[in-house]
Amino acid sequence: MYLIGAVFGGFVALLLFLALIIVVLRLQSQLIFGIYPAKGIFYQLKYVIALLLVKRLRHRVYHNKDELKSPEFLAKIDCPQTLSDNPQSYDVVTFIGASEQGEKIFMNLERRRRGVLKACIYLYLPELGLYCTPKLPDMLYFTTDGSHENDEFKGCGFHVYPEESMRAWRIRYEGELRPVATGGKLLPVEMDLQFITQAPFFYYNRDLSSAVIADSVAREAWNDAFYNLLKSVPEMVEKRIHYEQSGQLAGEVQLSGRSFELQLRGFRDHSFGTERCLSNINRYVYVALFLADGTSMMVGNLSQPAFFLSSLKVGYVCTPTGVYEPITGCNFELYSYGEKGTPPRHKNFIVQTSKAKYFVQIEEQQSTVRYVGADWAAKIYNQFVACTVNGVRGQGITEYLYKNKNSERPEAVSATDPEWFRRVKSFERSLSKCEDDDSEVFFF
Repeated sequence: MYLIGAVFGGFVALLLFLALIIVVLRLQSQLIFGIYPAKGIFYQLKYVIALLLVKRLRHRVYHNKDELKSPEFLAKIDCPQTLSDNPQSYDVVTFIGASEQGEKIFMNLERRRRGVLKACIYLYLPELGLYCTPKLPDMLYFTTDGSHENDEFKGCGFHVYPEESMRAWRIRYEGELRPVATGGKLLPVEMDLQFITQAPFFYYNRDLSSAVIADSVAREAWNDAFYNLLKSVPEMVEKRIHYEQSGQLAGEVQLSGRSFELQLRGFRDHSFGTERCLSNINRYVYVALFLADGTSMMVGNLSQPAFFLSSLKVGYVCTPTGVYEPITGCNFELYSYGEKGTPPRHKNFIVQTSKAKYFVQIEEQQSTVRYVGADWAAKIYNQFVACTVNGVRGQGITEYLYKNKNSERPEAVSATDPEWFRRVKSFERSLSKCEDDDSEVFFF
């Protein structure tokens, strides 16, 4: 009888302990600025659990994924993607480069349905300053009449395309640029660059450090909404493909009759899928640095509370030989850098990988602003910077995104939009107000 009572008592104690653990995991730690969770008292417990779960999930998904290395798979993903019928379907490429002399380039092209292209170019030449595409800070271009799709990164003077899967891309632009600082006259430009690389690619779904994911998840409250979201993680991952690659950007730029030969250290990324809603992003910061010793570094912090990732560190250090070392920790916290809406001109932070620690010092040379989204849902600052990492000098570009509250694309900017696009935007507004309107197909 005593034995039965002891067993029953132990069982009850175990249930109470498990119930206590569940209650503890559901607790929300202190929120900094009402957004960013601090490390709560039970952070270490949650971190260990999260780390084990992330590693197990990744092993199950990727340990037999030999197709990720096959030429067929690489050719399939490393090209303009067919946009699906999903209203949020997207396909984005970005190229960034910098030289030791301080020359820098940034190009971003995002394909959306009906031939909509969101595009921008920044060209920084130390002797002349910063130039950009004429429409900035607006990025919307229309490459078709809205009745059919554009299956290339092409139109309005832009043409970016792969020449060899995971080895070479061509970047061309023929049009005009204007000086950012003075807002001066438009200058004719012809740009013909090639991105080349022998490095592998950094596949975020597979290669991002499990440690930084566990750190972000461990800060969150593990409530019912969190567990419901976990069930859809595999499906969500398949809808978001993002990879990056280090390499070289080289070619010629002819600007207003002057010719510039560029030899830049560079990187590119490619993202596509259907789950990329700017309204769900609170903030993010990305830092791309290229050092004199051949090392490059991509470090970021993403705040997306709707997906229980209020402070997710991302990135890697790429060695001169093309080996990616994922960051395992970083003290770059969003609430310490530009939380009030203006990026700081100077930044100091520490980045860790499994093999080394890096002390990063950044100083802004010039900054500019652009807006993204059909209603300017987000505001982006791009900074053109000089840096020092562990005493090694370098150059780079940073990107700060903020949610643009009470956003609306100005009439002065949208006045030249085609009529079909105005109808679509009107239809979107009717949907947001729960009005009945079947005149258009919702796609933004």
